Order: sequence, then C-alpha cells, then structure tokens
Amino acid sequence: MVTCLENQRLFGAICSVHRALVRKNDLNLAAHGISAVQFHTLVFVHIKSTRGEKVCQRDVERETGLRPSSVSSMLANLERSAFIERVSSADDARTKYITLTPLGLEICKKNKELMDKCDSQVCAALTEEEQVTLKNLLAKVQNSLVD
Repeated sequence: MVTCLENQRLFGAICSVHRALVRKNDLNLAAHGISAVQFHTLVFVHIKSTRGEKVCQRDVERETGLRPSSVSSMLANLERSAFIERVSSADDARTKYITLTPLGLEICKKNKELMDKCDSQVCAALTEEEQVTLKNLLAKVQNSLVD
C-alpha cells in the first residue's frame, strides 16, 4: 500500500498525520460554523465550568496563546453566534466571565461524539499495546519540544 508517508522524515510523517486529522476536524466543525480555536475555547470554558471555575478573557488568552485583541474578536463572534454569554463580575465591572449558552453546550456535546468517532478510527488501526506505545512516544516528543 502506498501512503503519503513514504520516503519522508519522521517529522514529515507526523506533520502529514496532523494535517489529515486537522482536515477531518475542520470539516466536522465547519458544519457548525465554528473554527478549531473557537471550538477549543468552548471546550475550555465547558471543562472549567464543570469544575466550578469561572473563565474570563485573560484565561482564554493564556489557554489559546492568542493576543488580547484576537481573543476579544473571537469571543464577540461566539457571543453573536449565541454560543457564549459574557457576564460582568459582581466584584469588578471590567471583568466579564464567559459562560456557555445551551447552544454552546450542545456543540460541545455533539463534537465530543465526533471526536470519539475520530478517536475510534485511530484506535482501530492499532492494537492496545501499540496505542500505549504511540501515546508514550508522542509524549516523549512533545516534552522534548517544550521551550
């Protein structure tokens, strides 16, 4: 079987798999009219909220690594699309907390199902032992890339 991974360096092979996964994810998200970073933000808010933590714009900036102006614009778009609400803090009117709307929560749940499906496809190609080995190897590579 010929694959796009033939005759590539390991870095190229990892990039190729990453691109295939991103394309699949982008198609799933496009059906809901959101980008990957917007979805990541929704999931981040959802996870923090389920832990009882409040999320403000600064938290999203740290999580995504985006500039404040970019995060502000993204949050405005998510709010316009009715995925989130921003509520002023009772202690400081300058601080606005981000909460998911029912639509935002629904998108998180639907996309969890899609991510589970994608994960199943990846896992189906590997034995359980190979999955553990791959996770360990990817963690090792990721840790070597941390600044």
